[in-house]
Amino acid sequence: MKNMKKILLLVLGVFIITCSSYVVFAQKLNQPTINRSFKEVYNLAEPSVLYFYGEECKYCVEFSPIFKKIAELYKGKYHFVKIDVDDSKNSALCYKFQIQTIPALFIYEPRKKLVHPIHPYYFSESGMRKILDNYLAERWQK
Repeated sequence: MKNMKKILLLVLGVFIITCSSYVVFAQKLNQPTINRSFKEVYNLAEPSVLYFYGEECKYCVEFSPIFKKIAELYKGKYHFVKIDVDDSKNSALCYKFQIQTIPALFIYEPRKKLVHPIHPYYFSESGMRKILDNYLAERWQK
């Protein structure tokens, strides 16, 4: 009888451990996957420019050199992040930012967790400089 209780307790313990492990595993599966580079900017002091693009997108290919040049010009003032929408690791992030067309650009304010979309009209070097300069000026006035 004592052995039967021990066996029952052992089986019950294994069952509880198995169930709790499954719950933890299922929770991890349901958590959104965020691009590692976005994780790095999530709590930085300076704002970030998020660039959602696709390798096969004609407009993204045309805009990429401009983005690279702007990133070099504003190094230290903004953190620049390229996010490939075709990479399955970024699907939750694309959903979060409601990406429907590419290229898509946002200024992300980490401390306030605010997102400012950049209109495609400004997808030129001069347009980007104007937007980024204005945003920095407004940011320092607040």
